[in-house]
Amino acid sequence: MLKLSHFLICYLIFLLFGALIFYELNVVEEKKRHIYVNNQIKQFINRNNKCLKEHDLYFYVDYFLDKSHTGLWYSSSSKANITKWTFGQGLFFVTSLITTVGYGAPNLITSYGKILCIIYTGIGLILASLFQQILHHQLIPIFYRIIFQLAMNRYIIYYFTRYRSFFVSFLLVTFLITLFFIIIPTLFIHNMYVPKWSLIELTYFAVTTNYLIGFGDLMPCSDLYGQSRSTCAIILTIYVIIQVLAASILSHMWFILPGKSQQFLRQQRHHSDPNINMIDNKNFSIDINDKLLENVFT
Repeated sequence: MLKLSHFLICYLIFLLFGALIFYELNVVEEKKRHIYVNNQIKQFINRNNKCLKEHDLYFYVDYFLDKSHTGLWYSSSSKANITKWTFGQGLFFVTSLITTVGYGAPNLITSYGKILCIIYTGIGLILASLFQQILHHQLIPIFYRIIFQLAMNRYIIYYFTRYRSFFVSFLLVTFLITLFFIIIPTLFIHNMYVPKWSLIELTYFAVTTNYLIGFGDLMPCSDLYGQSRSTCAIILTIYVIIQVLAASILSHMWFILPGKSQQFLRQQRHHSDPNINMIDNKNFSIDINDKLLENVFT
């Protein structure tokens, strides 16, 4: 059995390896981008105002970026400063709070808002946890009942054997959940709001959302404002809720898979079931007994 000390050593090596890999992958590219930005600033000064100093321009850029993180920015399509905060954006913000995704866009501005955020998050996490447990209790037995019925299907047992039929059925059900609740909604967001994203960027955004990481470096709706931004934020709110719940259900199903598989294999066929004839598969069938189903999920 794996000892705690061995696990900690392996985990530490994994962390150090990850730190080294991501450092090497990003530090060179970051230096190249710094050089590119500095060259662009110098060209801008030479073309427009040679009296302007680089230090003053850097100060302005830093100030602009700092204010943009709080929700204010200047749009080239508008003559006035407009805010990123809309009702839809507010709904998206609180959803990212209580689901612990936390994209961080936009940030809270006032101290009162941050204090309220602390209180709201504490209450919201409790409610979200209760809702998640209720959802698991209601849906996961249904999915496993479907898996059990598929595993007892005569064609699946014939081609994959009884020992493999449960796992094959599990993979089929989890694939369908992934397809309809993760892949299709993600493709919808891509088609509607971020068609320029590459497949890697889209997958990166979906995975960091599903696993509650939410870096916020890639965000739909970031180039929208006004009503369009509010509508996009509401759609993105629904998307995040679906993604988080689907990922949570799939993770829990994988977690309890070994126990359910063993329960399935330990069940004895009911006395009313016909004998399995693997040669004459035309008459091969298994009747699912309600009592058997009940025993598997208790």
